Amino acid sequence: MKALVLEDIGKLEYKDVPDPSVGSGEVLLKVQACGICSSDIPRIFTTGTYHFPTVPGHEFAGEIIACGPGVDKGLIGRRAAVFPLLPCGKCDSCREEEYARCSDYNYFGSRCDGAFAEYIAVPVWNLVLCSDRIPYSTAALCEPASVAKHCVDAGKIRVGETVAVIGTGTIGLLAALWAKIQGAEKVITVGRSDKCFAFAKSLGIDCTIDSSRDDSLNQLLNLTQGRGADVVLECVGRPEAISNAILYAKKGGRVVLTGNPYGDICLNKDVYWKILRNELTVTGTWNSSYKSSVNNWRETVEALETGRLHIDRLITHKFPLERYKEALDTVRNPGIFSLKVMFEPEGGKV
Repeated sequence: MKALVLEDIGKLEYKDVPDPSVGSGEVLLKVQACGICSSDIPRIFTTGTYHFPTVPGHEFAGEIIACGPGVDKGLIGRRAAVFPLLPCGKCDSCREEEYARCSDYNYFGSRCDGAFAEYIAVPVWNLVLCSDRIPYSTAALCEPASVAKHCVDAGKIRVGETVAVIGTGTIGLLAALWAKIQGAEKVITVGRSDKCFAFAKSLGIDCTIDSSRDDSLNQLLNLTQGRGADVVLECVGRPEAISNAILYAKKGGRVVLTGNPYGDICLNKDVYWKILRNELTVTGTWNSSYKSSVNNWRETVEALETGRLHIDRLITHKFPLERYKEALDTVRNPGIFSLKVMFEPEGGKV
């Protein structure tokens, strides 16, 4: 089969690799869509993965075309998204079904081969079955949508509250949409791109704030009658975004940190005082919930199936794997407006 193989930092090759073997309890998935995550960019170009060679790609969906030993062959022909975390199943966190906190997990696309490929073998446990009504590209968005849902859940949003979302990338916009679904009266997106602001408003987001302006805090206070936001969801991971998240929160407010850090995070004393003096609740989240009781992936699929969540428009570009250079250039070029760039076998620019 063909795959995109990261041989070394900055060295990505489109080449023939052996077809995956399908073990007990696994299925063979024909990859029909795989998104390029913002975290894939540093993996490919600056930090690398955990070993070389590696096939990147963890936001994916496809068609089940074969089953390994012990797997119901009735799954053949079904479409599914895939929870990309492979927990050890033995540690305390796994026993509590807190799989994102697993002490010894594996992960498609970074710790083991992912879905920038024609086929991938996947444990049945990781499959999130979808109906044929959900396009493959939309199903591939279940991963960032589930991460955003986990972030929003951590904020414990109550009906009628004001929520500020820092970040206008895919996760930030998905978090804003989930916040509206959860009952927020006003959702404010905070970012730096006029094109993203216009797009956010087209999705039904109430207000936008330009964080590059010196008066961004005053903008936020003006929109909240001087109180600040009840909940702030930080989806960037940069020091200034985290500082703003703390400053934007009302007294007694909740701050949820979700953005992956780009480097060390330092807070000046005045910002840190806000956590103490305003008695803020600061919560960190990573990944998504995949419990038997709370499963963000099934919640996402249900919201897509029922029409409560509309996310197709977040896919701005589609490319086949062999046009990977063009796809990655699209993600990295600040002059091109892109949100989710997707690999599809028959992909063409949206």
